[in-house]
Amino acid sequence: MNMNNRNNALKNLSAQEFVLWEMHLYLDTHPDDLRMVEKYNKCRMKYSVMKNDFEDKYYYLSPETAEGVEWLKGPWPWENEECGC
Repeated sequence: MNMNNRNNALKNLSAQEFVLWEMHLYLDTHPDDLRMVEKYNKCRMKYSVMKNDFEDKYYYLSPETAEGVEWLKGPWPWENEECGC
């Protein structure tokens, strides 16, 4: 497993998830902004594809997508080199 590719994919996935949360917060206060709803739905689909690709290549990220305890087998945040722990 190439650690650099995995770390880059995880960072990109995290960035996409951040965008989704920000859009979600905006839509909480602007539910009638249909243009943003459309953008949100496109971003959500992109995130879903990115997450599925990551989980297919590396490891499961949550119990919702893994069977049993498979999602626990990925590295924990403090096991990453960048953590400094």
